Amino acid sequence: GIVSIMTLTVLAYERYIRVVHAKVIDFSWSWRAIAYIWLYSLAWTGAPLLGWNRYTLEIHGLGCSVDWKSKDPNDTSFVLLFFLGCLVAPVGIMAYCYGHILYAVRMTVQVIRLLKYEKKVAKMCFLMISTFLVCWMPYAVVSLLVTYGYSNLVSPTVAIIPSFFAKSSTAYNPVIYIFMSRKV
Repeated sequence: GIVSIMTLTVLAYERYIRVVHAKVIDFSWSWRAIAYIWLYSLAWTGAPLLGWNRYTLEIHGLGCSVDWKSKDPNDTSFVLLFFLGCLVAPVGIMAYCYGHILYAVRMTVQVIRLLKYEKKVAKMCFLMISTFLVCWMPYAVVSLLVTYGYSNLVSPTVAIIPSFFAKSSTAYNPVIYIFMSRKV
């Protein structure tokens, strides 16, 4: 999930640089971005292994995740920063980038063909981001409910649906690529 949202964030930034600042990202930048995405993801997923929170079975008992239930201040701080660093900040960056892209596309009446292509790519990325959020937001809400003491509202049956729906999010991007990009 973290790799997925960070990839979408980097794609939004790349689109922003290309459209708003008319710069082309080179191959070495792309490799550095991929390395950053994976290192960032490994840092967040590795933190519980090093003692900042821990992994435990989810409410439904069919998968594991970080310990959302723990009331330890150390664990609660991890959950809050995890939520901010792996959902709120990336979504904020994407909103900023695509907001500026939409503004630039509306204000620019240059090469129509290029704008149509960029608009199509922006729509595809927006659909990918929306799909990601639709898949992961219920899981984030359930996790925060459990973290902040409302676990009585979340039965195992209720918890399993957002968990599996979130984990299915990686299957949707290839489908979106197939239907929206001729190059795939």
